[in-house]
Amino acid sequence: MKNKFAIIAALVLASTSVVTAYAVNSEKNDGSEPTNIKVTGSYIDSKSTTMSVDVEWEEMNFTYFGGHKVWNPETHSYTTESACWWDEPKEITVTNHSNSAIKAQLNFASKVEGLNGMFYEDVILLETAEGTAVDAAPKDSTYFSVSGAGIETNNTDLGTITVTISEDVQ
Repeated sequence: MKNKFAIIAALVLASTSVVTAYAVNSEKNDGSEPTNIKVTGSYIDSKSTTMSVDVEWEEMNFTYFGGHKVWNPETHSYTTESACWWDEPKEITVTNHSNSAIKAQLNFASKVEGLNGMFYEDVILLETAEGTAVDAAPKDSTYFSVSGAGIETNNTDLGTITVTISEDVQ
């Protein structure tokens, strides 16, 4: 019975005890004057990023020269000499109208085995358009061409260029 009474008394005392908590900034007050606490605020710029980019390109139609067909009388067949792709790079231009710097990543996925797509530059970095006139927006160009395996028909689907736009966080 004494143990139960001691436990109850301890719980009552613990629940009525005053606990003093101190903050990071504190000062003692003897009650003769009030304590003044300075209140401040922080500003966070809440503008959102708006991505707006123009991608323009020349017609991506490339010409394969089948070469000169030379008759081989020993095999009764033609051999091809000097077959090649015409060197005719096509321009791709990216213009940034965003309020953020951007990165344009260019990739080519070939649908013809052995055909290669080449960019002069496969990454275009552009500054923000903020503070510029629309007609003076940051822009840059790269060129694309093909090489390698040839084709034997017109309007052959050579592949797809993908331009991926992302915010350029530096």
